[in-house]
Amino acid sequence: MEIVTVCEVAKKCGFTERNGGMQIAVCDDNSYFLRELQKQLLTLPIVKNIFVFSDLRVFLSSVEDGKFYDVALMDIDWNENRTGIDAAAELYKLNPEIKIIYVTGLNDKYSQHIFLQRANLSGYLTKPVDIELLKANLQKVADTIPFSEQPTITLKHNGGIVSVPLREVCFFESKGRTIETHTAGEVIISYGRLNDIIRILPPGFYQCHKSYIVNMNQIQRFQADEIILRNGKLVPVSRSKHNEAKKAFISYIGETI
Repeated sequence: MEIVTVCEVAKKCGFTERNGGMQIAVCDDNSYFLRELQKQLLTLPIVKNIFVFSDLRVFLSSVEDGKFYDVALMDIDWNENRTGIDAAAELYKLNPEIKIIYVTGLNDKYSQHIFLQRANLSGYLTKPVDIELLKANLQKVADTIPFSEQPTITLKHNGGIVSVPLREVCFFESKGRTIETHTAGEVIISYGRLNDIIRILPPGFYQCHKSYIVNMNQIQRFQADEIILRNGKLVPVSRSKHNEAKKAFISYIGETI
């Protein structure tokens, strides 16, 4: 996987990065097309980070680990026993919020297949990709995302300040005087108390243990004394809170479906 941050090349491309821009995953087994599409995406102000994948398994594993993308540009034809349509169906099971834009050079072969499996389908592009159509498809997705309203939490970390989107947080863990904020890619250690954090968190976070607050969007299932998250991590549940935690989770999922 390769990560490109737009702010690093904004001056070269002649635009200013938009705060809260989109997280884009590009999935294609053709290295030339990956480079060309990456160049096109770097010219669009609504794009913040680009994550490039030439392996479907690596892409899906990143989502299993809790990584969030606003949209995945998904090639349909792959030199393996599954297509991008299959991958989009798997993605929907892992995280139905991530939108899909199919990209293909074989329109005649696949155009009648794109609705046969369930996916959060937002668009369809043919190769070579027209920059204006790419821009219009991404703008369609961006218009559904209230960037300015995306909740974040600000943490003091290593002498500085870190702003973390709450949707990327898997859980908070209290260890003595410090709080460990576990995201898909890192653990951020800051000073504080769990009681202070739970008071400022929006619905969707639940204190399931005296030392843990879990993001209910990241829950895969409950076991007797622990919660299994989508990325496979385990979060303990107090015996006294187990039934209450399950009820809160069921109620929250019912409201967000």
